[in-house]
Amino acid sequence: MAAQGAFALGKSSPDLFRRRVLWIALAVMAVFTLSYLSHQRHEDLQTANPLAVSPAHESEKVEEVGEGEDMEQMEQLETMEPEPTWTFVTGRDDMNYGLTDEQCDIAFPLLYQELDRARDHLVELNRTIKERDVHVDRKGSYDGRTHGEFQCMIHDGEVSQLLLSAFPFSYSNFTTTLTDLQQLYVIKEVHGEPDRSRGLAALANMYRAISSMGDARRLIPNVEFTFDIEDIAMEGEHNKERIRWTWARPKENPWLWPMPDFDGWSYPDDGVASYVQFREDVAELETNFTRGWYDKPQQLSWRGSFAQNGDLRRALVKAASGKSWSDVKPIDWHDRKDLMNMQDFCKFQYVAHTEGNSWSGRLRYLHICDSVPIIHKLNYNAHYYPLLIASGPNQNYVEVNRNFSDLVPKMEELLADPERARAIAAESTRVFRDRYLTPAAEACYWRRMFRTWRSVMDFEPKTYYIHKDGTRKRRGVSWERFSFRQEKSFEHGFFVEDKIKDEEPE
Repeated sequence: MAAQGAFALGKSSPDLFRRRVLWIALAVMAVFTLSYLSHQRHEDLQTANPLAVSPAHESEKVEEVGEGEDMEQMEQLETMEPEPTWTFVTGRDDMNYGLTDEQCDIAFPLLYQELDRARDHLVELNRTIKERDVHVDRKGSYDGRTHGEFQCMIHDGEVSQLLLSAFPFSYSNFTTTLTDLQQLYVIKEVHGEPDRSRGLAALANMYRAISSMGDARRLIPNVEFTFDIEDIAMEGEHNKERIRWTWARPKENPWLWPMPDFDGWSYPDDGVASYVQFREDVAELETNFTRGWYDKPQQLSWRGSFAQNGDLRRALVKAASGKSWSDVKPIDWHDRKDLMNMQDFCKFQYVAHTEGNSWSGRLRYLHICDSVPIIHKLNYNAHYYPLLIASGPNQNYVEVNRNFSDLVPKMEELLADPERARAIAAESTRVFRDRYLTPAAEACYWRRMFRTWRSVMDFEPKTYYIHKDGTRKRRGVSWERFSFRQEKSFEHGFFVEDKIKDEEPE
């Protein structure tokens, strides 16, 4: 019966809804008014009877000085340099999901190049993002495989707006409570070939970036977007100007917006674990090498299946075959021979990366190793790839031809000059492991993505559908509800179909 009553509330008329919101607003106003008066009374008492100041700690006591000495000390205090500007410190800030915008800019100034590029592409064409751009693909949009998509919205909600408008005053505690409201909603989900856990991982990462931000409602705009969980977000498309958030984009396609891939939350395979745990596992593994990189075998390690990008991967195996520095082996997912745990690649001085169906999430894991990344020329750009530097004093990886025709001479050069190789590995860990691929950096990227996307949107997301009879239906489902919804749920001892659907009114 309680459940039926709850559903009945959802079907109330607009007037009844507004009356209920008004009653809620009046109740909240009464509570905060009493709280404010109580707080004011407390301050008045403090002013009339200030608490005694505790005596200073022995190490903090100030010696008595004469009048001249006192003036001299005051002048010295006034001329002291201000506190230094905040700086990012690995080990202290790398897990801080709630860095301020200013701190994000200081810590990761080069992180947002793909976002700026995507925005500038639209600006140069005098193009904006319209409502039709964020709809999930209609039936028949693709000739190829079915794409999994999530249509989402970030919005502060109509109720919070009504409550704010009900209060012309500004009590600090009250306004902070309301302005923190900013919700993530899933409008629609289209199931495709990829495992939907990819989409859930991306949504969880977004939610963490939003909820970790103080005053999120003011700092994170209302946006609506659709992201594709397929490896190749453009495969089989008819519309060449299709705007989507994707794991990576073909370099020749300027319309797609790369977002942090799902590996930043957790890879679906149990052998990899969550990204945060993987970083911890690697940090523990690295302590086994007393002299760090120098204690690792002077070998290039790689494992991969020929089922994806077979020609490219066969070229790597062929180029490395029979070499003393090679630990390069193909794998077969059926017999699982020669499989390695992801963190075990970090036991080698050199690690090789190959693209898969498109980009490959393998690279972000290899960047956590204190090793030299060997990477062929890439066809795809992920969100952080503009930070890859192949030469010069800030070189952080070694680039080889896509067919690996120059792999042997480049490996021989590195082995003959271990100090140069060590410098490349150190720069890789400095740039990626310790800064731009930290969880803190990804939270900053998500929030910048929301704002950059909003800067080229030309519509305001709607929180309700209005039917012909004037009734309203809320759009989407909050992340809190969506995160554990299933096709069938075991409720009250019976399997029941999840009836949460989202269909636009005709």
